[in-house]
Amino acid sequence: MKVSKTEIKYLGQLIFTWAFLNLTLNMIGLFITILLNEAEFSYFDSITTEFVVPMLIQSLLFGIFSTAGMIWLKDRKYKLYTFAAFQVVIFHLIFLLNLKIHHGIHFDTTFHNIGLRYLSNTGQYMIDILYLYFPINGNFDNGLFQPNNLGTFYIHWILLNLVYYFAVTWISIRIAKYFFEDKQETQPIQKDKDLVE
Repeated sequence: MKVSKTEIKYLGQLIFTWAFLNLTLNMIGLFITILLNEAEFSYFDSITTEFVVPMLIQSLLFGIFSTAGMIWLKDRKYKLYTFAAFQVVIFHLIFLLNLKIHHGIHFDTTFHNIGLRYLSNTGQYMIDILYLYFPINGNFDNGLFQPNNLGTFYIHWILLNLVYYFAVTWISIRIAKYFFEDKQETQPIQKDKDLVE
């Protein structure tokens, strides 16, 4: 399917808007977390690894899937939510593949698991504010990642991140439309007296 120059331009504006908004919200999330409880805040071991790389990965994925949606999907209303829809599938696939049934259902993996690394790189610092009030406890020793409460883990790591991605995409679409849409002012056509007569 052919993509017009106007659509390419709009897509570039949307990707820029989304990346900027995502970066801003994550910085606000970090600031609020430090402000609310600096004593409990874990400072970065590496800003590049823990902040810059995840922001780049998220923006790159948004750009790739938005472009794919623009090329292959017909309905423009849904094209721009391709990334958020992809995240729904991937997040739930990772969640289901790491569920273990042994003395009940629980999430059980290691910090080196590619799925957990993906969830970590696509997590949001805005949502991490909740950890101050609803921490995830569990066995995190010797490279294991075994949260005690499956429901709390699902809400923090899966559900709220998905809501975040849909919300940021929705807001980005409106911001891009407001700031970048061509506002063509139409002037009233005045009839020429000579033409009328």
